[in-house]
Amino acid sequence: MSSIPVQFLIYVLPDPTCSQLPIILPLSGCLEVEVGVLVSFNLSAENLCNPSVATLSDIVVSSGITGMTKSNLTSWPSNSSFSYVTFTWMPQESQVGS
Repeated sequence: MSSIPVQFLIYVLPDPTCSQLPIILPLSGCLEVEVGVLVSFNLSAENLCNPSVATLSDIVVSSGITGMTKSNLTSWPSNSSFSYVTFTWMPQESQVGS
């Protein structure tokens, strides 16, 4: 079995009205994928600022993986301080390996 490490680089734009950076909630464990099998996962963030002062507007991927799509930023229905994007990907044979 091969693995392709996926790393997320998060850049938070400075906002002088709020000094608290959002918290990116880590994925739980290693995400294993198979060629030709659709996989979806969420990447979530928590806004520690008062929503009237600063809000999360997007989670941006600077260099994506071919074939991976990202949903729009969505707020959790039960807590608007938490938002997430859903990534969906079907790995191809040409993507096997490091």
